[in-house]
Amino acid sequence: MRQAGTKADIGPLRGSGVAKEVALGTERFLLLSWDDIVEEVEELAAKVTGSGYRPEAIVGILRGGLFVANLLSDVLDVEEVVPLGIRSYVGVKERSAPVVYHKPGMDSLNGRKVLLVDDVSDEGKTLQVATSLITGSSRPAELRSAVLHIKPWTKFVPDYFVLQTSHWILYPWSRYESLRNLWRQMSGHMSGELLIEKLSELVGMDRERVRAVVTASAP
Repeated sequence: MRQAGTKADIGPLRGSGVAKEVALGTERFLLLSWDDIVEEVEELAAKVTGSGYRPEAIVGILRGGLFVANLLSDVLDVEEVVPLGIRSYVGVKERSAPVVYHKPGMDSLNGRKVLLVDDVSDEGKTLQVATSLITGSSRPAELRSAVLHIKPWTKFVPDYFVLQTSHWILYPWSRYESLRNLWRQMSGHMSGELLIEKLSELVGMDRERVRAVVTASAP
């Protein structure tokens, strides 16, 4: 298991294996590119196959988990991916109780080996809810879980994961959402132009695009 976020120092941009650890003020972030994601999905797939588990269907949790599930299905040669919509985040460090907003029929999972997939196990509540939904709506022969990342404080440790980190994770599929949330959280602590500059450096996006994103999200 690789770990990130074990040091408390504030430093410049630096490499940390497949991703980059970056800082903005006192906040720490793990910045991932699409290439990073592909590499980590391949590592996750190796853990699954190395354990001898051969899933016949994958359940991917919307939104981020479905990106991971689709990539993983390609590597593992699993044809069926079932999307399950559960939402919990409302801000950078704000979480609500998980809300199920898309629950498909799960009869196709009966008698099959199933892999439940998400991007991260933070508190673990989303994965707990998903597990209960699957086992309550179907009878899989076996159900295991896999994520790219876990947080040290999670209450749900999946069967497979790649990296443990205490940093806030900036995924490539939610870059704009991260910008909006960070703007709302930090705009009261520094000038607008300075924050736009810092956010531009943080996510590797030009200032004008950052300005357009955060301006559109302003109340």
